[in-house]
Amino acid sequence: MSPARKTREVPLFPIQAVLFPGGILSLPIIEARDLDIVAQVAKNDQRLGIVLSEERRTVASLLGRSTPNIARVGTLTRIEDFDQNAQGHLTLLVRAEAKFKILDTFENNNRALIGEVFMLPPEPVISTGPEDESLVDVLEHLMAHPAVQFKASQVDYQTLSSLGGRLAELLPLRNTVRQRMLEINDPITRLSHLEKILDQLQIEADAP
Repeated sequence: MSPARKTREVPLFPIQAVLFPGGILSLPIIEARDLDIVAQVAKNDQRLGIVLSEERRTVASLLGRSTPNIARVGTLTRIEDFDQNAQGHLTLLVRAEAKFKILDTFENNNRALIGEVFMLPPEPVISTGPEDESLVDVLEHLMAHPAVQFKASQVDYQTLSSLGGRLAELLPLRNTVRQRMLEINDPITRLSHLEKILDQLQIEADAP
């Protein structure tokens, strides 16, 4: 018999974004129950689960809905920093550490969305080589955009997993495409798909 999969319960934040391991994200906290989650996570040094939602969250969203329409694979994140503006609105800076698969979801007594998840194995660590220089150049170009939250020193250009993750986050892709890239566990396969997407984007840009 195969060993039972070890699961854990993680508070989930369904958002309109896809975050790859190593990625960072500014996460605005709007709902009161989300503030409760953040306080609990910070107190116990826990993690937050970021997962793609196909529906935008509003102040009244998810109330009375135990199973929102979310992707089944997300990322476990650590809170690295936070900021509060003059109006008292809180924004978290989170960094993704690993991927998980959601087995089930439920709402706790505070109406927080909780996922029963198991952690997916880390991707193979494969170093970038001369054949990846064009993709590294693309990433460096994307990194120069003023809206990018990463600092150059925070980006790992040395592994295919990191290169593919940052490209998938920064390229102008639909979130459904980013989610498919996240669910791939082979960095070589992911980069191959991204190269085809880049070729298509170039064709469209060159079209009269």
